[in-house]
Amino acid sequence: MKTLKGIETYGCFHLGHDEAFARRLYASLVAGEEVSVDSVITIDMVKREGGVPFPQGLRHCSYEQLAVNIRLITKELFKHLNLEN
Repeated sequence: MKTLKGIETYGCFHLGHDEAFARRLYASLVAGEEVSVDSVITIDMVKREGGVPFPQGLRHCSYEQLAVNIRLITKELFKHLNLEN
């Protein structure tokens, strides 16, 4: 989230070690690649190797889109961990 002091991270989802799953899920998010008038939140895709973060993508969304995305991430991660393994 952009604040007066800069970018502030306030939430994070660990999607596991299946990179293909993480990329498919990230691609399905309701968000834009360009900043719009409604863009208030960014969703970053970060890959960690040896504890070092490597940015993989950046998407912009509104508060309403964020709510949709959190539901989508939670649902798809639950299915992936419980039904598809």
